[in-house]
Amino acid sequence: MIAEKIAKIAESQIGVRETSKNGGAPIAVYQKATWLPVGPWPWCAAFVCYVIQKAMIGGEWTFKRPETAGAWDLENWCKSVDNSAKLKKPATSVKRGDVVIYKFSHVGIAVSDLDENGLVKVVEGNTNSDGAREGDGVYLKHRSISKIRSVIRFTV
Repeated sequence: MIAEKIAKIAESQIGVRETSKNGGAPIAVYQKATWLPVGPWPWCAAFVCYVIQKAMIGGEWTFKRPETAGAWDLENWCKSVDNSAKLKKPATSVKRGDVVIYKFSHVGIAVSDLDENGLVKVVEGNTNSDGAREGDGVYLKHRSISKIRSVIRFTV
């Protein structure tokens, strides 16, 4: 399944940092996974698009990958990929490899299942140590299910 590959690639990016506000060479790589030109714009969704793009390399997955720069727009992408992924809205569970979309217009990749305390470990781009939706890099965060708007779960 692609979910495990997505989680591993996301984890490999922890520690990447901007070299300028919403910019720098590694951020440009993430942004190139979207339809927008590289520039000083929020890149949390670009990070997710990049991770999925990398996970699809060498696999048997043929769905159209996301290319959006909008966190909530990933829900629309999910609805367009037939049986390759399912949108869970509202989010009642989270599994490793899910795309996690927050109520505060931010997105990341789950790298753990939801625990018994209602928390999940998520790798997020364009956040910071405080968990802001505008930050300076890729971080591992612990988020509450109460902050999650929806999840995208891959079925391939």
